[in-house]
Amino acid sequence: MGRSIAILVAILIGLCVPSAERFTFVIRYNLMVMLFFAFLEVKLSFRLFHRVHIFVAGLNLVLPLFFYLVLYQWQPAAAEAVFAIASAPTAAAGPVIASFLSAEVGFVTTAVLLTSPIVALVLPITASAILGGGSAAFSFWDIALPIASLIFIPLLGSLLLRRLWIAGADTIRKYQFLSFRLFLVNVFIAAAAASDYFRGQQSESLGVIAGIGLAITALCLFQFKVGEWLGRGHLPLETGLALGRKNTMFSLWLALTYFSPVAALGPIFYILAQNLYNSWQIYHYRRSSAGSNP
Repeated sequence: MGRSIAILVAILIGLCVPSAERFTFVIRYNLMVMLFFAFLEVKLSFRLFHRVHIFVAGLNLVLPLFFYLVLYQWQPAAAEAVFAIASAPTAAAGPVIASFLSAEVGFVTTAVLLTSPIVALVLPITASAILGGGSAAFSFWDIALPIASLIFIPLLGSLLLRRLWIAGADTIRKYQFLSFRLFLVNVFIAAAAASDYFRGQQSESLGVIAGIGLAITALCLFQFKVGEWLGRGHLPLETGLALGRKNTMFSLWLALTYFSPVAALGPIFYILAQNLYNSWQIYHYRRSSAGSNP
């Protein structure tokens, strides 16, 4: 509950300080540090891989384009926001939520390791196809290099550190509490960027915000439920987390770098939506556990 309140406070402060949008470049570097901390905790193993992971990865590539094409004619800003979120890989926080639910942490961790490099390799193709129709010209490498470096540098760095300097990796793990603080800084900056954008967009602002909020809430529920349905014969909770729990910091960076500040509202709404959904899951799990152990 404390973290949820902290996220809300960061959003509110960011909305009140639109001038902080000048620091949007910081989001990328904060995210790389957060991913580095997350990858320090995961261990690669083919034994954790399940065929359901293939469906999760496939939907991670197909859904962004599908929803973008469906929503673009209705509201372009909502389409961009949904694309940014649906394209994101499984969040590094997914395994943590799985542990709260006494679920298979390894399954969700594998989804993080699988979707992150796949997104880095494929997203430049889909994003350049969308952005190529806009006023700005983007080449494949304009998008591929930043995305690949964003994910692969922390991944390779963490693997090398664990292999070559175990004591150093153990020391750095003690500072993992900084990840949540960096997360709050990114949320604050994104909210500030969105606020600054709307200062110059007085007309239809409320309609745009409402449209994005509805679209993102529907997307969140859809992805969690589809994931749970896919894993119904194996691990429904875990598959729901693998598909529904998104790396919102990646989406923030994507939206602010290649779309517009208003598209950054998508990740902000999704932060709230997925945390509310996971909070309900944890509440339901604890209530069920208490009922089965009187």
